[in-house]
Amino acid sequence: MARLPARLAAPGPATTLDRVDAPPLTRRRALALGAAAGLTSLWTRAPAPAWAGRLVRPRGFGLDVAPGAFSGRRTAVLRAPRRFDLLGVRGAAAAGLEVRVRRRGGTWSPWVPLGAGAHHRPDTGSGDHASDPVWTGGSDELQLRAQRAPRTAVRVHFVAVPAAARRAGARATARAARAARARTAQAGPPPIIPRAAWGGDAVVPRAAPEYGDVQVAFVHHTVTANDYAPTDSAAIVLGIAKYHRDTNGWNDIGYNFLVDKYGQIFEGRAGGVDQAIIGAQAQGYNSHSTGISNLGTYSDVAQTDAAINAMAALIAWKLPLHGAPVAGQVVLTSGGGADNRYPSGTPVTLQRISGHRDGDSTECPGNALYAQLPDLRARTLAIAPGVPVVAASIALDPVPTGVVYGEVLPVSGSVHRGDGSPVAGQAVQLQKQGTQGWVTVARAVTDADGGFIAGPVWRAAGRIRARAAVPGAAVVVTAGTQVACLPALEAKARTTRVRAGRSLTVQGSVRPLAPVTVVVERQGSDGRYHRVRALVVRPRAAKFSIDVALRRPGLYRLTPRTGSGTTTARASALYVRAVRPGTSLTPPSPGGTAPGP
Repeated sequence: MARLPARLAAPGPATTLDRVDAPPLTRRRALALGAAAGLTSLWTRAPAPAWAGRLVRPRGFGLDVAPGAFSGRRTAVLRAPRRFDLLGVRGAAAAGLEVRVRRRGGTWSPWVPLGAGAHHRPDTGSGDHASDPVWTGGSDELQLRAQRAPRTAVRVHFVAVPAAARRAGARATARAARAARARTAQAGPPPIIPRAAWGGDAVVPRAAPEYGDVQVAFVHHTVTANDYAPTDSAAIVLGIAKYHRDTNGWNDIGYNFLVDKYGQIFEGRAGGVDQAIIGAQAQGYNSHSTGISNLGTYSDVAQTDAAINAMAALIAWKLPLHGAPVAGQVVLTSGGGADNRYPSGTPVTLQRISGHRDGDSTECPGNALYAQLPDLRARTLAIAPGVPVVAASIALDPVPTGVVYGEVLPVSGSVHRGDGSPVAGQAVQLQKQGTQGWVTVARAVTDADGGFIAGPVWRAAGRIRARAAVPGAAVVVTAGTQVACLPALEAKARTTRVRAGRSLTVQGSVRPLAPVTVVVERQGSDGRYHRVRALVVRPRAAKFSIDVALRRPGLYRLTPRTGSGTTTARASALYVRAVRPGTSLTPPSPGGTAPGP
């Protein structure tokens, strides 16, 4: 994210390692330390501040800029619909654009490039993508400049942060600073400004958070100018959250945490700072990492000691909380994606504390900050507790060998520690192997006995496994079990009586899409059914229809079938009587299907 100068701001962001010789930190101990330090609001949803109850929310609005608005490479002065604090652009012509802003009648800011914004993404598509947002701090007018005159329209998206939200955020950061000074000698998590304090409750996520595991901490920067005041930081985070959710179409703000140059830490994506929340910050690795973004641009300017120390304290608490050491390397499997440096399924070796560029094709977190990562790793290691090696296991109960298309695959199992005790409250992922590797298709939480039950809807054959990141232990997975997908086939006849020599229409549906064979049999004088012929229909959609000619009088049995080998399906047999000319076509009894022999 880019930012314009502060003078425009209105008054008022599993691999085995050597054990560290320090006291072990378990999840329970970490939570207890947080509670003892008065940070219980970090583990539960904090109440919204008074201004949020009065519906004081950031506002989003837009402005369409036609190609004709550019006189050569630059537009005339564009007046926004109302005062704004942040902007970004969307459109095919957005690449290479620069922007400058001002308050009406004021001095223009310098030109600021609009970053491509293409590297902080979810692992799956979620809405249109726009440029990185630019923090403007309260402006009315703007100009756009292009490398060459664009041929298509550009959509400018604005965010306005209310003054009440800015004041509330400033008060929250001041309280956090006082708490930090009071807690410098205490253990546990560093002070974290919760979502409710910076206004996150006014930007409600589109859906509930999803959970993975935390094996790596990715360091980012927001591509923001570095001349902001500490009282600006909360409003900047709020603007980014609004932009990520509404303009990018993401579920929530992309980062798990944001740190400013003053060492203030902000809770990012909702779901709990102690949880393994899947973010939208490092495509292909989001399910196995936490993302920490620095408010500012650190391509040529180094990050401050206060921010480096804050990140060290955060990572020293966060990674051990999830059973991961802070030093050494780990091998993750790339989830792929357009911005990933590695194809899906590639084993990628990463440092436990990595820069965004280590996994994705980007310059993030900037050359200067990237050069500081060795120092960050050393500071984190110096204060991090040791991670005890705790044995754990996960097991699946017998899984059905096949499930009818569209039905639920019942999966159950249990998670236990090495001593046999159950792991209660453990998040479990059910994953199916596909072309993009193992994809989570259902989630469950263990009960008091360590057991779990989940039921993904089954629509294609494949391998299923269970996975859990047990705190204090390595990630545990079961072996993959192959489950067939049995066809779902239904069929019916339009009538149960037809004149001999005429055709009967059989209709039905088949999933997954496959040829359907209708076996035609006629009852003989011995009472048995004898095969007459077999007709094949190759439907182009789930529904199919076929005409069956019944040439001789008699009782016929029509049996639709599909599939091959062990994955076959047979619909209920249809009984139809072909009658001689002059015989009534009225069935002997209602019900839709004539009785069998």
